[in-house]
Amino acid sequence: MLLTYGQGEYFEQDKHFSGRIILSEHKLYLTDSQGELSATFIPLEKIAGVKITRSGVEIFVRPSILERYQVLLKGDRRTLTDLAKEIAERRGMKKKFLTREWNDPAL
Repeated sequence: MLLTYGQGEYFEQDKHFSGRIILSEHKLYLTDSQGELSATFIPLEKIAGVKITRSGVEIFVRPSILERYQVLLKGDRRTLTDLAKEIAERRGMKKKFLTREWNDPAL
């Protein structure tokens, strides 16, 4: 099952990619005309939090106990809001009170 969330941009430290945002059963990634952009691959089980901001959606990733990084996705505001809610629902995240932020209590 692949869900498409339109065109978007991926920002992580000094990395910047543009393409179509795809959410599959086990991963989030971008694709372009040549295929999947492997540098944008985020496993769903490693997502520790999601926050909706004015500039887009911030995704907090924790690949291991000692490593963590943050990704900013920019694109259409409505579709990115749907993406954030879908990730939070699939991961069973808890919503913070009076904010547009979800965190995984286990991580």
